[in-house]
Amino acid sequence: MDPSLFRYAWHHSKAQQILLLAVILVSLPFYWVSLEVPKLIVNNAIQGNAFADGQVTAVLFDWHVELPALLGGGSFSVSDGLILERLPYLIVLSCWFLVLVLINGAFKYYINVKKGVLGEAMLRRMRHDLFILLLRFRPEDIAAVKPAEVASMIKDEVDPIGGFVGDAFIQPVFLGTQAATALIFIFFQSVWMGLATFLIVAVQAVAIPILRREQLRLGRLRQIESRRLAGRIGEVVESAPTVHTYGASAYVDADIDQRLGTLFGIRTRLFKRKFAVKFLNNLLSQVTPFIFYAAGGYFALRGEMDIGQLVAVIAAYRDLPPPIKELIDWDQQRQDVAIKYEQVISQFSPSSLLPPFDSGVSPAFPGPEAPIEFQAVTVGDGRSGAQLDRLSLTLPRPGHAALLGNPGSARDIVGKLLGRQITAYEGRILVGDVDLAHFSEPVFTRHLIYCGAGPDLQPGTLRDNLLFAARRSGDPAGDLDYGALGIQGPDQVNQCLGEAVKAVGALEEVRRLGLNQRLKPAMMPDVADCFVAARRLVQERIIAANLGKVVERFDADRYGAHATISENLLFGIPVGPKLSAGGLARDSYTLTILEAEGLLQPLISFGRQIAEMALETFGGLPPDHPVFERYSFIAPSQLDDLRAVIDALGQASPGQGVSAAIRTQLIALAFDYVEPRHRLGLITPEFATRLLRARASFKQHLPQDYNDDIEFYDYDAFMREAPVIDNLLFGRVASGVMGAQKKISPIIAGVISEIGLDDAVFGLGLDVEVGKGGRLLQPLPRIKFGVARALVVRPDILVLDGTIGNLAPAEAQALLAGVRQAMAGKTLVVTTSEAKMAEGFDSVFQFKDARLVSNGAAAEHKSAAAAG
Repeated sequence: MDPSLFRYAWHHSKAQQILLLAVILVSLPFYWVSLEVPKLIVNNAIQGNAFADGQVTAVLFDWHVELPALLGGGSFSVSDGLILERLPYLIVLSCWFLVLVLINGAFKYYINVKKGVLGEAMLRRMRHDLFILLLRFRPEDIAAVKPAEVASMIKDEVDPIGGFVGDAFIQPVFLGTQAATALIFIFFQSVWMGLATFLIVAVQAVAIPILRREQLRLGRLRQIESRRLAGRIGEVVESAPTVHTYGASAYVDADIDQRLGTLFGIRTRLFKRKFAVKFLNNLLSQVTPFIFYAAGGYFALRGEMDIGQLVAVIAAYRDLPPPIKELIDWDQQRQDVAIKYEQVISQFSPSSLLPPFDSGVSPAFPGPEAPIEFQAVTVGDGRSGAQLDRLSLTLPRPGHAALLGNPGSARDIVGKLLGRQITAYEGRILVGDVDLAHFSEPVFTRHLIYCGAGPDLQPGTLRDNLLFAARRSGDPAGDLDYGALGIQGPDQVNQCLGEAVKAVGALEEVRRLGLNQRLKPAMMPDVADCFVAARRLVQERIIAANLGKVVERFDADRYGAHATISENLLFGIPVGPKLSAGGLARDSYTLTILEAEGLLQPLISFGRQIAEMALETFGGLPPDHPVFERYSFIAPSQLDDLRAVIDALGQASPGQGVSAAIRTQLIALAFDYVEPRHRLGLITPEFATRLLRARASFKQHLPQDYNDDIEFYDYDAFMREAPVIDNLLFGRVASGVMGAQKKISPIIAGVISEIGLDDAVFGLGLDVEVGKGGRLLQPLPRIKFGVARALVVRPDILVLDGTIGNLAPAEAQALLAGVRQAMAGKTLVVTTSEAKMAEGFDSVFQFKDARLVSNGAAAEHKSAAAAG
């Protein structure tokens, strides 16, 4: 981006700026005439100068144009005018003044709207340009960027800069011409009055900017401190588990408080300076009317100035201070924005940038047999050492190559060099006879995909992530590169994704994700009946396999031990928030049913016991501790609320009732209790019997307006609000039975395949949200899906750099076997520290520290390892 804001603005908005400048010039004659009209009204209409010597009528709008001698002299009439009596003369002149006010207002409206639209358009362009620059950062440079800071710069700090672009050229011309027109008009009426006005304006124009220099310095300091604060808060959020683990909350709080104090001091001094300047500016603005009334009145009394001129001067000056003040404000804004622009640009100006990804200038990628050659490649460590020391080797293509070495050795550097994750190196890396650095991003990524140790999944669905590399146009809603996927159109997308997922051994995981989703309304008419039929088959095969105890069916006459208390009460699924656990605890009808069966006090007691257990068990644990997942109805953020509830109950006097708010919290807590999972021994046979009576009463007396808020369990109907797995099992898997899920999964998979529901369940699994970085997935599936995302676009070269390093040996071998099969006949490069993982590879390269120590076929390395 251009280092000068004004050059940047002019380059990208020249046509719009010129158009607005032309409109401003067209508006000036109308503004001048609007200043003249008050004088005509006072002198000609009110004082009667146009009706001198007893004239009853006068001519208005008699306009003639005098030609210069160069053009032959003389004149010609534009309008012969209107002959009017005195009162109509006054009315017409007043209406003419009103018309001019409306015309000038229309000009201002048009100019301001166009300025605003131009500013927003330039803000959009500036943010986009900065984002494009960010995408062009080298991997080494972007690793040092703090996400919170750079996001704050693009979102917040650029906002006033982009808004100023609309004013950059138009505002000074618009305000300057208005002020100059009013000042020249005053000079035409009285030279002395014009000189006085000019002197006051000159003092404002010179003194105010000088006083504002300190204000600008403080504003710049405030921006720097605010950015540092945002960066520090971002660091704390990212390291929150560590902060809690080591009890550093007080230290972090003190650090943030100190930074806020520093920022408060800067802002306080800034406000004092700002309002001091404002006071001086207002004072100077009010001095001029005093001069006009005193000096102008004196000149009028002496006959050197008529009343109409004095009124016109006062009216003209009324329009003078606002543009002068706004011009001074514009100048301050110009300096402030120029500083911000320079600071932002400096953050987006690393020493080197990657070439534009859409440049369209790139050599073609060599064919699949062109080898990859490293020629004396050296990578420094930022000090005086080397991470890779003069490496020269050739990777034959196609073929599968393993890079062996300890983590942190040169094997990791070679993988990152191939994936262009490191771009600062000496020497050359060639694919065939083309330098690796010369390929554009689209050409490079169409042929070579790099997978690192931690797959960086994007927020969105699993489908979005798997298709991430096939998006070409930037339109999230479409424009997939079907050619890269190896398919003809959208109907084959799921099949393509299925092949990639199957290759990495994650098909069962996608099925599991799909089974835990609800059926989409659009799919309901086609497959709902099929799922009901599948339910019957699943039940038959579970019984045939003697697995009846593994699944607890929904039974209207039995308490479901593996369901929550609220699910047992409803014997159905809530539709919407009204009868969810929190809403159920507040619902008057539900509370009436519970009270009738004597269940309110037991539930309150359950809630209290659960809260006390939670505080005792979880009080000192970090928020990401696995125990929170087991007791999923208790979130780390709830602990403070539970502590307040228990404290309130402890301070209550004997016999004092529980408040409605506390009662609701405790009942809601109890509603989520599941005996086999939480194991507090709260569910007794007596309680279960009472709850079954409450269940029957709840359904029997359910008000009609509740019909749409609950879907009762029905063996012969598909449950729209229940996940697919609940529909198939019509019950819950017993959590206390070891390996229950593994025993049931083959039966479910077989029935789904037999009924023809594989595609429906797979599609549901693909539409599951994975969260930022894939945090909603387990570690192993996250890695598998990261590799599947690479396989989806069928690259010629795939680099797995540390991808299998964190997996158990059996998991790593299984994943590697699937990937090798998918990459048969292509080039695969894998970095690993285990020689066993390299068995069967076409070539193996052994690294130690920064050097290559041996290379050859896998069989040679195996023999060497055995001999050693």
